[in-house]
Amino acid sequence: MKWLILLLLIVFAFALVAIRYRRQIQTGIYVWRMFRKMRQTGNTDKKSAGERQINESVNSDNIPLVRCAKCGKWIPQTKALNLRSKNFYCSYNCMETAVKVA
Repeated sequence: MKWLILLLLIVFAFALVAIRYRRQIQTGIYVWRMFRKMRQTGNTDKKSAGERQINESVNSDNIPLVRCAKCGKWIPQTKALNLRSKNFYCSYNCMETAVKVA
């Protein structure tokens, strides 16, 4: 019985606080929804910008392709890694394994 009375007192105190600060609570909810909406629209804008960047890099025909000396993958020369030689590598893993073997 005493737990029920304690629970009712807590609910009553919560209701008084909610009634007293209802405008601040509404403003907080409004700000939270605004930030959530901004984050969601920001993510879609970043995705479309990334897609635009990929499309622009695919359409450029002036970049020569080079072949990875380790795995044989063809990559643009601007994104390839080289170690002061004419050998190009597609990733650090390929470069490390080629250097360890040699």
